[in-house]
Amino acid sequence: MTTVNLKFRRTSQEGFLVILRVKNLEEETEGFLPPLLPELKSSFNQWQSAYRQIEAVRSCVAPAPGLRLAPKTVTIYSHGEHTVAVKKYLNEWLNSSESRWRPIRDRLIAIAHQLHHLNEEVTIIIDAKDIDLRRIPWQEWDLFEQHYPQVEVAFSSPKNVGKLINKVVPKSKNIRILVAVGRSDSINTKDDLKVIQQLEENEVEVICLMQPSRKELCEALWNKQGYHIFVFTGHSGSQKDGQIGWIELNDKDSLSIQEFQEALKQAISKGLQLAIFNSCDGLGFAHQLLQLHLPRIIVMREPVPDLVAVEFLKYFFQEFTGNNSLFTSVQKARKRLEHFKSEYPGAIWLPTICIEPNIEPLTWRIMCGNKPKETTFEKPNNLSHTINKNIRFWLVTSLVSVLLVCMFWFACNIVLPLPPSGTFLYGGSTSWEPIRELVDKKIPAKWPQFNLIYHTHPTFKLGSGTGIKMLLEGQISLAESSRYIRDYEFLRAANLGIKLKQVPVAIDAIAIAVHPSLNIPGLSIEQLKGIYTGEITNWQEVGGPNLKITPYSRPDDSGTTEFFKENILVNDNFGANVKFISTTNHALKKVGKNLNDGAIYYASASEVINQCIVKTLPIIRELGKVIAVDKNGNIPGIKCPWENHKINIDVLKNDDYTITRYLFVIVKKNGQEEEKAGEFFANYLLSNEGQNIIEKAGFLRIH
Repeated sequence: MTTVNLKFRRTSQEGFLVILRVKNLEEETEGFLPPLLPELKSSFNQWQSAYRQIEAVRSCVAPAPGLRLAPKTVTIYSHGEHTVAVKKYLNEWLNSSESRWRPIRDRLIAIAHQLHHLNEEVTIIIDAKDIDLRRIPWQEWDLFEQHYPQVEVAFSSPKNVGKLINKVVPKSKNIRILVAVGRSDSINTKDDLKVIQQLEENEVEVICLMQPSRKELCEALWNKQGYHIFVFTGHSGSQKDGQIGWIELNDKDSLSIQEFQEALKQAISKGLQLAIFNSCDGLGFAHQLLQLHLPRIIVMREPVPDLVAVEFLKYFFQEFTGNNSLFTSVQKARKRLEHFKSEYPGAIWLPTICIEPNIEPLTWRIMCGNKPKETTFEKPNNLSHTINKNIRFWLVTSLVSVLLVCMFWFACNIVLPLPPSGTFLYGGSTSWEPIRELVDKKIPAKWPQFNLIYHTHPTFKLGSGTGIKMLLEGQISLAESSRYIRDYEFLRAANLGIKLKQVPVAIDAIAIAVHPSLNIPGLSIEQLKGIYTGEITNWQEVGGPNLKITPYSRPDDSGTTEFFKENILVNDNFGANVKFISTTNHALKKVGKNLNDGAIYYASASEVINQCIVKTLPIIRELGKVIAVDKNGNIPGIKCPWENHKINIDVLKNDDYTITRYLFVIVKKNGQEEEKAGEFFANYLLSNEGQNIIEKAGFLRIH
C-alpha cells in the first residue's frame, strides 16, 4: 500500500504549513495553504445548519450530557444548493494560485501518474489538528476526483506515534464482533443489528449487548478472547471542537471514551482491529480512540438518519466480506448513498475513516489471519504443451531472478557522489553515539576532504531538540535526531524561510534498565506507564520484591524522552516521583549503584545492552509472552553473563518488541554546501556500507 500523507499545521501567520509525504517513495514536499475562504466556512455552516434541521436528522441528535435540545420551531429542509456551494468554494480554496501551495498540487498530480501503473492500493491521509479541516468534505476536491478516483480520504491522529502499531489479531477460529446497542428512542437500531447478525451465516460470532450498563460494557470489552470488530449503534455526540465524544448507553448512562478507556485498551491489546460507530457526530470519540492506539475507526461526521446509517452498514459489509480492503469498502459503500442526495443533501460525506499512522491495509481475510490463497492451475493432458509451458516457466523465472539480483545489487551498492570539501559541524541525539564512533573513523579514511566535526551547544543539554535548534540557528550544518521533526520546528523553519528534511536511516529499540539483582521477569507497557506516571510505586505491585521504585529519565529536550512520553505515557505526564538526569551514563550508574534504590531507566538499547552495571528487562506482551531486546552472544561473558549480548534483531524485524523508533538525519534544504553535506551523510548511511555500520552499532538496518 502506498500512503500519501498531507500534514496541515496552522502557522503564526494566516494559513497552514503543509507537508506532503509519500511513504513508499521516501520523499516529502513542503507548501503553504492560505486560510479557509470565508465563503467556504459560511457555505459549510449554512449546509450544516439546514441539514441538522431535517426532521429525520434532528431525531437522531444526542444532546450533550446534562443538556437538552432547544425546542424545534420551524422545519427547514436542506437544499441541494448548499452542497453545491460547499464544493464550489472548497475547490476555489484548494485550487488557489498561491505560489507556495502550487508545489503540493503539482506533486500530488505527479504522484498519481507515478503510481498509475502500480498494482497496489493508494491511500490519502489527512493529518490535521484544526476541526474545520477535519469537517470539510475533502473527497469533493476535483484534483482527488480526477487523479485519485478510487482512493478514499482518511484522517489520522495529529500525534506522531512512532512504530507502536498493534499487529495482534484475536486467536479465535471465527471473526468475533461485539455490538453495543445504546439508547435508541426516536431512531431505529433494529435494522443495524439485523445487518450484523446476518454475518453469522458466514460463521461470524456476534455478541450483542442491548442498552448495557457501564459494567456490562466494560466486562464485555475485558473478555479474554478479544474481538475483531466493535460496533456501536444508538445516540452519540461530540463537542464542537471535535476533541471529546460520548455515547448514550441507555436511558440513564452517557459515557465518554475517557470513562471506559481501560476496558477499550484491554480490547485493543487483545487485537481489536476496527471500531464502527454507526451513530451521530463521531469525530470527537474518533480523536480520543486514536490516542488509545485503536488502529482503525469508522464514524459519521454529522448526525445520520436511520436509512442512511443502515444502508451504509449493509453496503460496507457486502464489500468488506467480499475481501475488498477497508478503504475500498468504505468508498464503495459511501458512494452508494448517492440516491439520498435530494432527501439528505451531503449524506454521502458522512462516513469517515480515522486511522493510526503507518497502519497496514486490512481485509476480511487478513483479519481472519489467513493469507491470500495461491492460484492453482489444471494440469494439461498434452505432454508437449506441458514441456513447452515448463520451459517458458523456467525462462521467465530465470529472467526474473536475474533482474531481482541486479536490482538488489544496485539497491545495496548506492553510487555516492563525491562529498563537498570543507569542514562541517553536526550534532544532536545522544542515541547516535554508537553510530558516530564507527562513522567518524570510516569517513575521514575514505574522503579526507569531507571533515565532519561533532559539535555541542555551550549551554543547552545534548539531545535531538538541541541539535535541530542549532541547525535552525545556523550553528551546525546537519543534525542527528532520534525522533520526528516537531510541528513547532517545521513552523519555525518556515518562518525563517528554511526547509527541513528528515531522512530515516535506522531503527532503534528502547531498552529498560534495572539493577542486575532485581528479581522481576519483565514489565508490560501498561506497567511501565504506571511506574512513570506514579500509579505504581513499589516493585511488589508488578511481581518483584518489596522495594520502592525510583524512576529516572533524561529531561524533555531528549528525543528519547519525547518518544517515551508520546508512546508510553500517551496523554499522561511524568509522575512527581520521576528524577531527571542529564546523561545516560550518569543515569545507568545511579541505577546500578544500589539494589535498595529500586531504580529504573530507559535508553537506546545500544547504550544499555553491554553494560554490566545494569541489566535489561524484557517486555511482557499479551498472553504472558516475554520479549527480550537482547540475546546471548557467541562468547560467554567474564564480567557479567550479558557482557557480550547482542541486539535481538529478530524481534525488531517482526515488531514483537514494540518500543522502537526511527533515527533520522536532519538536512537543511537551502541549496548551499551544508545541504550537500547533509544529503551525502544520509545517503552514505543508507548505502550497504552505511547500513552494515548501523547494524554493527546495535541498530536495525532499514534496507
